[in-house]
Amino acid sequence: MEIETKRQKAIQLLIKQGQLPTSENIAEILGKYDVPTMPTTGPIKKPGVEVLKSYEYNPSKVTVRDFSNFFKIRYQNLKNLLFNRTEARDAVSIHHAKNRTEKGKVTIIAMITDIQKLSTGTVKLVLEDLSGKITGIISKKHTEVIEESSFISLDEVLAISGSCVKDVFFVDSFVYPEIPSKPVNYSKDEAYVAFTSDLHVGSNVFLPKKLQKFINWLNGKEGNAKLREMAAKTKYVFVLGDIVDGVGIYPNQNTELDVEDIYDQYRLAYEILSQIPEDKQIIMCGGNHDAMRIAEPQPVLSKKYAADLWQMKNITMVSNPAIVRVHGIDDYIGLKVLMYHGYSFTYFLDKIEGLRLAGGFDRPDYVIKYLLKRRHLAPAYGATLALPMKIDPLMIHEVPDVLATGHLHKAALSKYRNTIMISGSCWQDTTSFLEKVGMHPDPAKELYSRTY
Repeated sequence: MEIETKRQKAIQLLIKQGQLPTSENIAEILGKYDVPTMPTTGPIKKPGVEVLKSYEYNPSKVTVRDFSNFFKIRYQNLKNLLFNRTEARDAVSIHHAKNRTEKGKVTIIAMITDIQKLSTGTVKLVLEDLSGKITGIISKKHTEVIEESSFISLDEVLAISGSCVKDVFFVDSFVYPEIPSKPVNYSKDEAYVAFTSDLHVGSNVFLPKKLQKFINWLNGKEGNAKLREMAAKTKYVFVLGDIVDGVGIYPNQNTELDVEDIYDQYRLAYEILSQIPEDKQIIMCGGNHDAMRIAEPQPVLSKKYAADLWQMKNITMVSNPAIVRVHGIDDYIGLKVLMYHGYSFTYFLDKIEGLRLAGGFDRPDYVIKYLLKRRHLAPAYGATLALPMKIDPLMIHEVPDVLATGHLHKAALSKYRNTIMISGSCWQDTTSFLEKVGMHPDPAKELYSRTY
């Protein structure tokens, strides 16, 4: 019956795509996509857990126009956010700025499509909106603006103020979409949320003994009296991707695996995570090492590979990224958590000079703040493999109480405008690949906050 249901859904998907179902393309769909999970209907709710956004993508033929529309929609959404900033309310189009007869300062809202640092110290930009393009110039005399330009990425959308002379825009300042500072709402009862990431089960440098200590703590069997009391009041556990180390993720990975079968990796992950008490709700997303497509939004973990994890009564599977609200009880609205594994982070820490010089891979909180200011998890094309959807799942439409991430194997806990920024540690020691890319993991590191 289950096989027939899968077949029927595969046929429906092919017809929706305008294809004639054949035995060959039905088999391809069944092998390539987890058909039964598309689409999920209605909100997912478990005790204290409400999934606000868990994204799905129905595979279809993608054209250049789809990507063009995707960026136009992104531009328009960010433009609307910038219009809410006082400094950008009077912004005009590039076409209007070029043809102004009056002199004086002007503001435009544009996408950065090229950045060049000239030998003279001047920075040259190409700015574009829906009305056209213009060359932007940052004079080396404006040292603060030059310094700020070292943080600019391609394809981000900014409000830019300056003077327009013919076809050249002389830049004086930048304004970001930015997140507003939101008030903090406190719960009447004391409850805790645990965030963890990057288990990498199956790796030959996976740290099962240290992870077991974390599991023991959740069971009230580890730590002093104060820590055990905290464990008892921990109601939710967020697991932020890279549950397993995967297979074929990077060259010669097989030489660094203790468990080479992907099914066995997930079974081992289940054996460990199933020890978490059932009174603690687990919210889990995948990462780039998990058995799924790497393009974002990544779907929920596969029922095929992670079947045992799906059977856990206290687990909620979500996409990467996803928005989940927990502990919405009585008069407390709950804690809104934006979950993102963080695959785009390595791009920005590698490409953006300002972030590299500020600490690079050792300061994940800086890159999280960087993306909150831009209201997007991957503003540069190529930072991650993005799917052209009508609603951009990587845009930060709603301001979260917490932006929780992983990927960098570096623990960090900070706050920006009352949004808590979390980078989870890891349960894997340094691999040859991490050494190659310049990452310095600090596995099993604990950080605490009593903010909300």
